Amino acid sequence: MALGLTLYDVLGIPKDATTDGVRKAYKTKALETHPDKLEPTASARERRAAEGKFRNVCDAFQVLSDPTKRKAYDDRIQRAQSNQKAWDQERERRNKEREEWARQSKERSEARMRARAEFYQNIRKIKEQKEMHAKLVDQFYQELRDRNPEWEIRRQEVLQRKEMREKGQIPKRHTSR
Repeated sequence: MALGLTLYDVLGIPKDATTDGVRKAYKTKALETHPDKLEPTASARERRAAEGKFRNVCDAFQVLSDPTKRKAYDDRIQRAQSNQKAWDQERERRNKEREEWARQSKERSEARMRARAEFYQNIRKIKEQKEMHAKLVDQFYQELRDRNPEWEIRRQEVLQRKEMREKGQIPKRHTSR
C-alpha cells in the first residue's frame, strides 16, 4: 500500500536532489501550475483545482528548500514508510494465519465428514448382517419345522397357553425345584 504523493513527487525530483535542483524544479512546476495560466473561460472548479496544485508546489518548495525542514520531513517519511512496512508485514502475517486456520478448519471438516460417512456405512453393514443373520435363523427354524412337524404343533400350543395366561384364563404355574 503506497503512502501517497510525497513532496518530492509534487516537484518531480529524486530524494537526493540538491538545493539548486529543488529550486529549478519549483520554478518549472510553478510556471506549469500557476492559476493565472488558465484561460479566462475556466470554471471556478478548475480555478480552485489549479490553486490547490500551485499551493502544493509552493508548500513542497518551502519544506524542501530549507535543510532543517527537509531533514525533519525526510525523517517523518522514513518513519511512515517503516511503519507502513511493519503494518504490511503484520497484515501479511495475519493473512497467512487466516489462510492456515481456514485450511485446518477445512481439513477437520472433511475428516469429520469422512468419519461420519464411515460410521453410516458401518451401520448399514451391521443392518445388512443382522438381516442376513435373521434370514439364516428363520431358514434354519423352517428347516427344523419341516423335518419335525410336531415342533410347530408344540410351538402353537405354547403360544395359545401364553395368550390365555395373559388374558387371565389360565393361572400361572408355580414350579418349585
